[in-house]
Amino acid sequence: MLDFLKFGRKNESERGSSGSRSFIRGTPDGNVTIVNLERTGWALDPDGSGRSPLEIRPASGSEVFDEKDHEDGLRGGFLRLGKESTECRLLRSAIDRKTPVIMVYPGVARMRGIASELFEEFLKRRLKAESRDLDAIKIYAAPVRETARRFVRKFRGLGADQVVCNLSGEAFKYLHLYKVDRDVTVDALDPKWPIASESDEQRYATLAEQSIRGMDAEYFDRLRQGIAAGTLLLILPELRMERMAVLGAAGRLLLNAPGGEIDLGSGNAMHLYRHRPDRRA
Repeated sequence: MLDFLKFGRKNESERGSSGSRSFIRGTPDGNVTIVNLERTGWALDPDGSGRSPLEIRPASGSEVFDEKDHEDGLRGGFLRLGKESTECRLLRSAIDRKTPVIMVYPGVARMRGIASELFEEFLKRRLKAESRDLDAIKIYAAPVRETARRFVRKFRGLGADQVVCNLSGEAFKYLHLYKVDRDVTVDALDPKWPIASESDEQRYATLAEQSIRGMDAEYFDRLRQGIAAGTLLLILPELRMERMAVLGAAGRLLLNAPGGEIDLGSGNAMHLYRHRPDRRA
């Protein structure tokens, strides 16, 4: 229970999580695949334990700031992937088994369109498929809404309902590739998220507690459903101190949630957060 509270020390598996430079990676059991089309790196902890996080680099190999470099990285990344590549096998398995695929798209609309087009072309060329064949959770960064706190969202997946809970200070949207007008915002945990240099662990914990205490009753049910189905995705802050603070505070409160216990440390919640190897996380 609450294994993520042991996150205070980096273990060997976390230090070695950067073994692959690919922007498409999967868990050892093949139950989760992640595709990073963004310009920064991300990390996925498939069971929330902190023992075996996956580092998913951008297609360019490292963080880029120029859109041309980002586009070149995506084009080159897809061109390098042959039919028998590990990445193609991961996606083929995800299609056949209908296992979750987490996809992170660029926040900039132009780059999001380019990334979407390149990915669709790749799927058609290599797998004779399209993204609709994937049981995918598609997200991209979006502006924070000052007065909205809808940070627990549920979406219809191919297998089970997908539940996304945003415990970070960023806002995201759930991407509908063919119905852009239906992209749904997953709000920041708190719209007035403080910067790390002006805050401390207790302040982030307090923000998390306030947000959890103010949640709609429906959100508790969504979290339970996501844990039961193994489709709960927690989006967490990039900085380690912030992650530990919000996970600890939210986890403790949810163990005593109205309607029954919600155990974020059950092993059925995936953790996703930005990961920049050159910066402290």
